[in-house]
Amino acid sequence: MSLLGPPLLVLSILLALAAPAGCALLWGRVRGMTAWPVRIAMIVVCQVTAVLLAGVGLNDHFQFFASWNDLIGQNGADAPIQQQNSGSQPLARGLSKRLRNDFRPDRRDSAYSAELVGAKSGIRSRIWVWLPPQYRQRPRQRFPVIELFPGFPGTPITWFHTMQGPKKLQEAMKKGAAQPYILVAPTITVVPGHDTECTNVPGGPKVATWLTEDVRRIVMENFRALPGRDGWGTMGYSTGGYCAAKLATEYPRLFRAGVSMSGYFTASNPALARVPGADVPTLLQTRHPNVDLLLTASKQDPGTTTAVNTMVRAARPPSVVYTYVVPRGGHNTGVWTAMLPKCFQWLTTQLTHAD
Repeated sequence: MSLLGPPLLVLSILLALAAPAGCALLWGRVRGMTAWPVRIAMIVVCQVTAVLLAGVGLNDHFQFFASWNDLIGQNGADAPIQQQNSGSQPLARGLSKRLRNDFRPDRRDSAYSAELVGAKSGIRSRIWVWLPPQYRQRPRQRFPVIELFPGFPGTPITWFHTMQGPKKLQEAMKKGAAQPYILVAPTITVVPGHDTECTNVPGGPKVATWLTEDVRRIVMENFRALPGRDGWGTMGYSTGGYCAAKLATEYPRLFRAGVSMSGYFTASNPALARVPGADVPTLLQTRHPNVDLLLTASKQDPGTTTAVNTMVRAARPPSVVYTYVVPRGGHNTGVWTAMLPKCFQWLTTQLTHAD
């Protein structure tokens, strides 16, 4: 049974209802010296099922853990590096025969996915790719790309479920407010349980290289993506917001614009904070990258507004910072999902259109 989805959630609900019902039914029937130990055990069962339901419900909504292996910290990250034999796989629908063939349809997520090795980082991890309807309708066109980053702990596919990324993009496209994009959601937690904050960790995994140069190469080899920096942008929420701003600012030759939704802008891990490029305001002040950033925040999530103000003060031309601050809402996907239409619309004014 999957860790995500209705079956486990429904089972948890049934157990949470059955436990107190059974407790009430059996309470008076327990007799003798074992009465109180049994009753205490029944109370514990009721509490455990209630906590289980809360945990399953939260995980189903926020998608902190995508599978049982992910929950226990075994997601295949320690597997040996292997060369992929793309020729043995069926061609993914809508892909050009001139391109590679590493991705397979992932029907549950309405996307394509593949577990691949980054040529420069050596990281082996999974990438999800969503293609707009126009991709199949216009087989000779190339499309702009948005890399999507989740929070921590979290999984990339949150963008295709709770965050409703493809749905919100299509709604904006129907209104003429956004252009079609290829949405790319790479894995950012390449070491189970460790937040590397999209950074090349000294003596550890080169996560920044994986998310920039490697993911870009993989997408270009498998899909009709625009090649230049003007066709590529980043977007993320919470920790992913930090990643979106950091990578766009640190790699301006690869990205034209970035959207940080309720993100922070200095590495939260003290060990990573000392890595060059970990402090985004310093990058803006010293390097003056030619990128545009949209920074969103909520007044009821005060840490985000403070972080945005820091970035505004640090920005110098040709860097341009835009702000989008809403009056209400906490630090959750409901707030960020509501922001998506304007974020997609803003990116459409920044990135090259499909050619």
